[in-house]
Amino acid sequence: MSIEKKTCAFMTLGCRVNQYETQAIREKLLSAGFTEVPFDSPSDVYVVNTCAVTGESARKSRQMIRRALRHKEDDPGVIVCAAGCYTQGERDKPDELLSGLDLLFGNTEKSRIADAILSLLADRYAQRNHLREIGGERVYEKIDVSGSVNARAFLKIEDGCNSFCSYCFVPLVRGRVRSRPAEDVMAEARRLCENGYREIVLTGIETGAYGEDLGYPEALAQLALDLAKTPGVARVRFSSLKPTVFTEAFCAALSQEKRIMPHFHLSLQSGSDAVLSAMRRRYGREEEEAAVARIRRYFPDAGLSADLIVGFPGETDADFNDSVSLVRSAGLLHTHIFPYSQRKGTTASLLPGQIKPEVKKERAAFLLNEAKLSSLRFASERVGKSYTVLCEKVEKGEAFGYTENFIYTRTPVERDVPTGELFPVELTASCDFSVETLIVRSMEKHSTSESAPRKNC
Repeated sequence: MSIEKKTCAFMTLGCRVNQYETQAIREKLLSAGFTEVPFDSPSDVYVVNTCAVTGESARKSRQMIRRALRHKEDDPGVIVCAAGCYTQGERDKPDELLSGLDLLFGNTEKSRIADAILSLLADRYAQRNHLREIGGERVYEKIDVSGSVNARAFLKIEDGCNSFCSYCFVPLVRGRVRSRPAEDVMAEARRLCENGYREIVLTGIETGAYGEDLGYPEALAQLALDLAKTPGVARVRFSSLKPTVFTEAFCAALSQEKRIMPHFHLSLQSGSDAVLSAMRRRYGREEEEAAVARIRRYFPDAGLSADLIVGFPGETDADFNDSVSLVRSAGLLHTHIFPYSQRKGTTASLLPGQIKPEVKKERAAFLLNEAKLSSLRFASERVGKSYTVLCEKVEKGEAFGYTENFIYTRTPVERDVPTGELFPVELTASCDFSVETLIVRSMEKHSTSESAPRKNC
């Protein structure tokens, strides 16, 4: 069978960085002549990009690897490749599951996965195990993309983490912070714009630490400002940032550029000082509230998102109520709530006061309801205001997409709105939830296209 007739399938677990890296692998295989098919379909090649941030994510990673390996039972010629945080964490103890893989990568050399697949197709005796230690990595591994499976393009600017939070396994399998050279970031941004992408999301394992390894604390703000000036870029966003990133200087600098979107995702994790200390987050409730106030001062209409963990070891009812009060006071638009999941190998997994599953479930449900009320309040207060939406999809005569401050909208349209087009709307009614996603109805203000259709990448 020729390469032109071979198929590939992908399963990506975990963070946006994994999504970005899978996109890089996808682009290389498609450019080599492969056709992509759904993961559950018969395919010649399966790539599983794994996660290990929690015990649950490790379980799901193993489940997806098993699912891919089942296809080898029907066709031994199928190639199954696994990479990422789960496989990196198993580097010194590869088990029976991983030994059944054709290709095994960790978090290094992901840029070589496509080439390794092609080599294995040409030579069944080609190198199969590419797992190696990551602790010594000090330079950002060059990996890039030309497009995205979304209307928004993710752009990886950093790898690794220096925080070593007590519940997190990621620094052990991603290594220390390694910043991508600014010139490489700008080159990729120009390429994405040439392919029709108008909105770029800067992402990394610890995005806010960009430049930390270079001794340049203002690097992230400067990079975002330079990126916003790139011809073709209409919107710049950030993935998750700690509240400590939002200094006076950072907020003031970003507020001067209208292409920096007034939406920020805060990695808060808890509203309790005691829990934050046990998590080793290096900030407290006071710093969280100060960050929110600072953002609101420089970006009055900003939409704020946040990550929160419930049921952390030792979390009392009072600690949990601190998180509830934080959701209420911060006026969050989107809240991602995670019941604490023990991850073997982390300090938190050994802490006393592990919370019963039923208590974690109850707290998560209660906090989710508070988060919904906060979302509804935020959106309802903005009914009648005008915004610009980036079209992400059109279904049954309605266009879906996000405003500048990340309100998700549903707009009736009487024309074919291309994915990636920016169009003005007026929010007309609020609100409903679909799969826990707030959708606000809106009305298109006019039908003039503001962007060219995206190229297929």
